[in-house]
Amino acid sequence: MTSSYKIPDLLQEMMEWEQEIKHEVPYLETPTGYFLQFDPHDHGGYLCSPADAIVFANTGMGGIHFSFLTDFSHISDLSAAPIIRVDPTDFGRYARIVASNIREFFALGFSGHVDLLLNEFESKQQYLNFVKEQAEDMSESEYFDRKRWHLEKNKVRNWAVQRFDLQLIPDGYSYMQEARQIRRSEVIVDTLDGLGAALGKGMMSDGAAAAVPHPWYGKEIPYDQEEQLLSYLSSADPIGLFSFIRDSQAQGFNDPDVYRAMKDRLISFGLTAEAQKLMLYR
Repeated sequence: MTSSYKIPDLLQEMMEWEQEIKHEVPYLETPTGYFLQFDPHDHGGYLCSPADAIVFANTGMGGIHFSFLTDFSHISDLSAAPIIRVDPTDFGRYARIVASNIREFFALGFSGHVDLLLNEFESKQQYLNFVKEQAEDMSESEYFDRKRWHLEKNKVRNWAVQRFDLQLIPDGYSYMQEARQIRRSEVIVDTLDGLGAALGKGMMSDGAAAAVPHPWYGKEIPYDQEEQLLSYLSSADPIGLFSFIRDSQAQGFNDPDVYRAMKDRLISFGLTAEAQKLMLYR
């Protein structure tokens, strides 16, 4: 399994910077609040982790992780790749766009919108109410010094903004809605998880005109139609295949033979790395 993906400069610099300053903020588990990493072969390790994702941050909570979305190798520069949150416990909404790129992901977090990155909110008002409740919670504990925690968080934020020239984002909710709208404008076929399917490696010459979703689009993918599913996958075009894979993962569909057929079709398009990720733990 090979990959030409390189770690984005910002991520590399952020990881090195954390090591430099961590002794100055010992009350924080990590300065950024995440366990940063980079391995282009690692998509997150869960059945719902998209096959075309590369994880770069783990939270240490409930398996939630953040990844670059490569659109099945269509995006070669990870610094420009959209960022997704993958939450294995959020059935049907496993993956969600949270930022348009890694620079804006870090800017969003350092702007105080960590809870927005971790959770879904039905409206801006619901999010603002949540933020207000969190701010009003000043409960103290002999085991947790809240004032010290806030002090060290503010230190790290100020240092990060200066070190990496981050532009803070005051209205995080509106930013995230805009990022998702930008994503919707870029996809060719919508999928249940909200990520959508886009062209990969220029495999279609006539673009959107030739792009159609899979036959079960908008429906529950059936376990009792395996023959039809396998027949479709044996000749599926890229967009049909990508949308089928995303909808399968969103629905928790997990027929072993069908997944092997998806793997084989990915390999036929030269997407060996994505095929191997798709089959991890199956």
